[in-house]
Amino acid sequence: MSGQRARVGLTVGDPAGIGPEVVLKALVAPLGEGQEVVVYGSLSALRREDARLTRSVSGWSPMAARLTPVADAAVAVGDGEVAVVDLSPPGIEGVEPGKPTAAAATAQGEALREAIAAAKRGELDALCTAPWTKSIFALTHEPTTGHTEVLAEAFGAPEHVMMLAGERLRVALVTTHLPLKDVSAALTQERIVATIGTTVSDLTRWWGIDSPRVAVCGLNPHAGEGGVMGHEEIDVIIPAIEEARKRWPEAEFVGPMPSDTLFAPYGRGGAPHDAVVCMYHDQGLIPLKLLHFGRSANITLGLPVVRTSVDHGTAYDISGQGVADGGSMRYALELAFELAGREGAGR
Repeated sequence: MSGQRARVGLTVGDPAGIGPEVVLKALVAPLGEGQEVVVYGSLSALRREDARLTRSVSGWSPMAARLTPVADAAVAVGDGEVAVVDLSPPGIEGVEPGKPTAAAATAQGEALREAIAAAKRGELDALCTAPWTKSIFALTHEPTTGHTEVLAEAFGAPEHVMMLAGERLRVALVTTHLPLKDVSAALTQERIVATIGTTVSDLTRWWGIDSPRVAVCGLNPHAGEGGVMGHEEIDVIIPAIEEARKRWPEAEFVGPMPSDTLFAPYGRGGAPHDAVVCMYHDQGLIPLKLLHFGRSANITLGLPVVRTSVDHGTAYDISGQGVADGGSMRYALELAFELAGREGAGR
């Protein structure tokens, strides 16, 4: 995105998790020319984490002086400074690493809502989110929901898709956080076709791939082996692929393929497909994380704005210890700039 300016809203997520740490680690190195970040979250939590990293991480460059409070994303800051829209609800001072509270739940929710509002006003070109904890919303009597669901509702995007992407492999999920016993019943031809269509559209819109190569996984071992090991391929997945070929003739589709053989070329260094459509969560995320963990990002397809996130959770067990890997947060941030820049350049 040479010469293309972009501003990304970066939410801190759950302040009791590793969000503040990985956000600081992602921002300690300089950004590229024309790249601006506005952080949404508790300024006091960020400063406390910065002080902790200064004490515990050898060679850490303190960031306290660079964290600059601003009223909104439209306010510019100086070179090297990090704009922070401070969202510090009552009780935030008492939040401790690894100990979720109602204040932490309020903080993570407010951060995303404020960033969404700024994106709707045109003040941000993309959103990038640190991890949050769904379950702690129960402490504030809110729905225990994820980033993706909140974003889809806020932007009116019913055909959104969860994608995980690294340098070589991109996986798009037909179903996400479902128990395995419920996956088969949730797979419909319409749902698979919608996932494929959103994937094809955004491969072109954000990655500039005019003729995407898309592989579709089967559900059962050996992709059902002609019905011997299940009928979902025959009854649902094959008709969905045939419909996709009619609707998007510019794309190339293969499948349904057994996932064990589909992903094998990636393990040997290949990248035969622009994306792989997977039927359930672990079918896609296990190979993705084997290949790219720490250098991959979660992307919400189907939104009017770029949204990326980390490939991991809040990691309460290591929160506050200074040992969290900020690689995925930095990768997600860099990818947000890359995709927003391509969108801004007219893709």
